[in-house]
Amino acid sequence: MDPIPTREDLDRFYSEQYYNLVNEGKAAPDIGRSSRGGDEAANQERWLQETVHKDIIDILLESAPGKQVAEVGCGLGELVDHMKQAGLEPLGIDLAGDAVKAVKSKGLDALEGTIDGLFDSGALKPESLDAVIFNNVLEFTHDPVHNLKVASQILKPGGLLMVRSGNDFNPLQMAAVNSLDLEEWWVSPPGHINYLTFNAVEAMMRDVEVTPFHRHGEFPMELWLLLGFDYISNPSLGADCHNRRVAFERSVPTEVRRRLYQAFGASGFGRTMFIAGRRA
Repeated sequence: MDPIPTREDLDRFYSEQYYNLVNEGKAAPDIGRSSRGGDEAANQERWLQETVHKDIIDILLESAPGKQVAEVGCGLGELVDHMKQAGLEPLGIDLAGDAVKAVKSKGLDALEGTIDGLFDSGALKPESLDAVIFNNVLEFTHDPVHNLKVASQILKPGGLLMVRSGNDFNPLQMAAVNSLDLEEWWVSPPGHINYLTFNAVEAMMRDVEVTPFHRHGEFPMELWLLLGFDYISNPSLGADCHNRRVAFERSVPTEVRRRLYQAFGASGFGRTMFIAGRRA
């Protein structure tokens, strides 16, 4: 990308502009659904709690050395809330003051700022957390490797580093681009400036002394494009495709879904990837 936004430009964008775009329906449709409230928000929260968040929480309960966990880029706090319900001791971190206020209004703990800024200020201590989660946020940061390095320093020995992110330039995306003559729609500056893959994230983890031990890929939304549901050229199809994905995930047993999604991860497929690693 040329020019790459500066760190100051990105921080200002997320702290001052991002949630305005969300409210206008121009960014993060998942956050938009939550912020609008009503049945739409309730249905989304149930789906997340039963699937995406359950997958994260089960790994934490099975593999983290303790209960103190932080989510970087916590948004409105759904995952933080679900982690607390599961008996963990979660902390939300977000650059947007409005998001932090929303999390605190639910009786949850949250800090405003960036993970490196909070670490440098002493608000986050070395070797103080059992897990750090980057949930759809690492790709939006100015320096992903630096953020993972800081997270590794905050983790206790044996602590977990988790990354959930877009799986960009994956084979199904490229097939859709080529077969439907589409633009690379996932390239979306100024916020999204890094484009990650399973192997890239695992390599970055190893560079900061974290050993990956789990990967899975979530539903490959590009399949809808290749099946004739062109939600890129016709955005009105997007909600229907999302709802079909939700219906599928809520209809199959959890272990069946997980086996399928782990197979996607092993092959590098999935619109969204999830990787967990353990600090040495």
